[in-house]
Amino acid sequence: MNSSFTLEKQDKVKIVLKNYKPKIKKMLDLMLNIKELKSSIIFKKDINKVRFDISFCNDETIQEINRTYRDKNCPTDVITFSLFCDDKNSIIYRKTADLGQIIVSIDTAKRQAKNSLEEEILTLICHGILHLLGFDHLTKKDYDFVVGIQNQILEKL
Repeated sequence: MNSSFTLEKQDKVKIVLKNYKPKIKKMLDLMLNIKELKSSIIFKKDINKVRFDISFCNDETIQEINRTYRDKNCPTDVITFSLFCDDKNSIIYRKTADLGQIIVSIDTAKRQAKNSLEEEILTLICHGILHLLGFDHLTKKDYDFVVGIQNQILEKL
C-alpha cells in the first residue's frame, strides 16, 4: 500500500517541514507492514493508497480547536480528525482512502520534549497516525497497545 501526506504550517510556526518528510514516510512504511495493525479497516477495503494531512500550529490555535470540537478549553499536544476509520460512509476514490488530519501544537511539543523537539514531534505524528488508522486508547490495554506500537516504530527511525 502506498501513502502520501501533506505538511502545513499555521500561525507563523517556526519549523522546517522538509526535515520531517523522509522520517514520516519511513514511519508510514513501517506502520503499513506491522502485523498487529492489520486489524485496521483500511486493510479490509480495496485500497492501495492512504493519504492524510498534518498541520502545525501554536497553543492558542489548538486550544480553540480543542474547545470547539472536544469541549476542552485548554491546549493539547495533538488532535486528530479521522475521516475514514470513524465513518461508516467513508469514501474510497481511485482506491485511495483519505484518513483525515493530524494537528500538532509546536508550543506544547516544545514543553514536552524530553530529548529533542524533532523527536517529540515525530512521536506526536506517530500517535496521530495510529488514531487515523482506527486505534484509540480508551482503556489501559488499548493505551499500552498504541504506545507499544508507537515506541516500536520510533525506535526504527
